[in-house]
Amino acid sequence: MRSGLALILGLALAVSPVLAQGKTKPSAAGEAVAALEMCEAFARNDADALDTAMAAGWDAYDEDSESPFIAQYGGGREIPGLGWGDIFVLVETYPEATLGYCRLDVANPKGKGAEAIEAIVALDRYAGDVRAEADGTFASLSGNGDEESLLITHWDAFSFVIQLTIVTPKSGEL
Repeated sequence: MRSGLALILGLALAVSPVLAQGKTKPSAAGEAVAALEMCEAFARNDADALDTAMAAGWDAYDEDSESPFIAQYGGGREIPGLGWGDIFVLVETYPEATLGYCRLDVANPKGKGAEAIEAIVALDRYAGDVRAEADGTFASLSGNGDEESLLITHWDAFSFVIQLTIVTPKSGEL
């Protein structure tokens, strides 16, 4: 009887790491980068941004705007490893360029904030200043690509914010 119990216990211990491999917790860093990528798609005025956001679980929607030259979007969702996030997007079309703005706000964020900011800063497409202070981690970045992109992001005890502006010139401008 004892040998049978020992065998069952031994098999359970041997199998549990294999079962645990299928259940990984999302990291704050990975989710922060995914949220930034969603904001980038909206700010670039990607035609599929709204559908892509909804497919990723966002309750995203097209808002009424006051001008045919302005598009507005909003949305929200529980972001694994971060908390509830709200997005606001504004895309303005000018004769020479398109200005896209996306802001993500997570109030009372969960997870490891410094790692989330470090993951964003580590992206090759951005460079700038990072400051770790007693009350949080803050970054001011510029894009390295063909478009003009400006990114402010921070994580403190009260919020995690991604604030992105992308100016996309129209063919040959800027």
